Amino acid sequence: MNLRKIAPLYEISDKDKQNIRSIKDSMIQYKKEFVEDFYEYLGKKFDFTEQIPLERFLTHKEKLEIWYEKFFEASFNNTFYQFLINASKKHVDLKIDENAINTMFSFVRRWFHEKIFLTINDDFKRKEVLISVHKFVDINAAIMSSAYHSEQLRKFTSIFSLRELVVSFSERFMFFMNSILVFILVLLTMKAAYTFFAELVDTYQHGSSKILITALGSLLILWVLIELLHTEIQLLKGGKFRISVFIGVALIAFIRDLLILTLKHETSGRGVYFVLASILILGLIYWLIARMEKIDNPRRRN
Repeated sequence: MNLRKIAPLYEISDKDKQNIRSIKDSMIQYKKEFVEDFYEYLGKKFDFTEQIPLERFLTHKEKLEIWYEKFFEASFNNTFYQFLINASKKHVDLKIDENAINTMFSFVRRWFHEKIFLTINDDFKRKEVLISVHKFVDINAAIMSSAYHSEQLRKFTSIFSLRELVVSFSERFMFFMNSILVFILVLLTMKAAYTFFAELVDTYQHGSSKILITALGSLLILWVLIELLHTEIQLLKGGKFRISVFIGVALIAFIRDLLILTLKHETSGRGVYFVLASILILGLIYWLIARMEKIDNPRRRN
C-alpha cells in the first residue's frame, strides 16, 4: 500500500481533519471507558487475556490508549502510519487472529458512533463529523490489515523479505535522487530568473528589440524550469508522472529556436520550416496527451 496516497484515496480533506480534531476534547474523557469496553467486548470473543501474557497484555493496553489519542489528532503523517504498521506487526507476533483485527474496527466504528451521538446535538454537524470519523476508521483498518498481511508473508517467505529490502532501498534512493534533482532545478530556476531580469534591465537601458526577444526566450526557459520543478515536487508528494510536461519542454525549446531564427532574420529556408513543422507536431501531441491525462484523472479517482 502506498502510504503517500492513502489520504487522497479515501478523499480525506482538511475539513475532515478539522471535524475529527473538533471532538478531541469531548472524546478524550471517554478514553478509559473505551479501553475497558474494548477488551470486555473482544475478550468474550477471542479470550485475549488467556492468549497473551500479562506483561504484553498491559503493553497492548497502553498502546491502545496512545492510539485513541492519536486518532483524534487526525495527523496523516508517516509517524502515525508507522505506529499502525508496528501495531500490526505486534499482532502477528502475539498470534492474534486476523478476524480479531476486523472485529476490533467494527467495534471501534460502533463505539465512536454512539459517543458522537451523545456529544453532538446539531444534526448537520453530527453527520459531518461521523462521515469524517468513518473515513479515518477505514484508513486505520486498511493500513493495519495490509501491514498484518505483509508481516505474515515476511515471516514465512524469505524471498519476500529480500524483495522488501530491495524495494525499500530503491524507494529511498529514488527519493534521494529526486531531492537532488529538485535542488538542482531550484538553482537553475534562480539562475534563469536572474538572467531574465538582467536582460529586461538591458532592454530598458538600450531599447533594443533584439534584446527583448532574447529576454522572451529566457522567460520561456524560466517557465519550463518552474514547470519541471512543480512536477518533481508533485512526484515527491506522491503524485503521478505527467509525460505532457516533458512534451511541453520540447515544444518550448522549438519555440525558443524560432525566436532565435527570427532574431537572426533567418525567416526562410529549411531550418525555419523544420522548426515550424516540429512546433505543429509537438503542439498536436501535447494537446492529445494533456487531454488524455485530464480524462484519466477522474478514472483513477473512481
